[in-house]
Amino acid sequence: MNDDIKARTYSGKTIPLWYWSGKNVYVLLSRIGPYKIFFADINKTAPNNELESEVINAYMSLLVKRFNTHSEVQAFQIDTFEMTKIWNGKRSKLKVDPTMYKYLIGIVNDHHHWTVVIMLPSQRRALFLDPMGEISSNLKRCQDVTRAFLQHKGCHVSRWSCRTLPHPKQKDGTSCGVFALKFAECVLREEPIVFLNTAEGVEELRKAIAVTLLQNSDDLSQLCHACGEESGDYNWVSSYKLFSVYL
Repeated sequence: MNDDIKARTYSGKTIPLWYWSGKNVYVLLSRIGPYKIFFADINKTAPNNELESEVINAYMSLLVKRFNTHSEVQAFQIDTFEMTKIWNGKRSKLKVDPTMYKYLIGIVNDHHHWTVVIMLPSQRRALFLDPMGEISSNLKRCQDVTRAFLQHKGCHVSRWSCRTLPHPKQKDGTSCGVFALKFAECVLREEPIVFLNTAEGVEELRKAIAVTLLQNSDDLSQLCHACGEESGDYNWVSSYKLFSVYL
């Protein structure tokens, strides 16, 4: 990530790992568009934790924003709640013209497991990426539900396929969300999906997600740090000071 998304460089000296320690409390640390990131959400980016939907949606919004800023074609984010609804065969109420976008991309939560679904309307195909590896029944399901979604939106997709891409596989039971975000990032960067899937490599990805969300926050100065809503009390305490209170 670069350009409009601030650099994710960090080290034990410049950005210590206090964002993975302390009490699991709900104190607002970042807001990215409609998505509010609390201390508890950042805490869940630590090793051996599953990522929360708010983290996934916020990070995805940054990926899509970057792509749309630097590309002549556009991508559209489908949030985890709506994408999971589509995956389960329910009719989506999204107001979107799929033909306006190169990518319609969303991350599915299927029984506490995150997977990636990408629709490419102009290419008449979908991509399905599962951190644990794809099975034929899920590729067929992805083909069916994405075609149904596009047909509901007025697209004629009688010839519609679904395939996957080569990618590293998840080796633990909790990092599927991390892998899903990295898959999406590589696709939107239009690069091969290549990264280290060792414990150390995945920990670096987790750090990068946490730091990116903290560094790319909207202005929090007029928000209540407890609920994230605008409040008459603007006595904002910076995230750095808050950490010193809760550690």
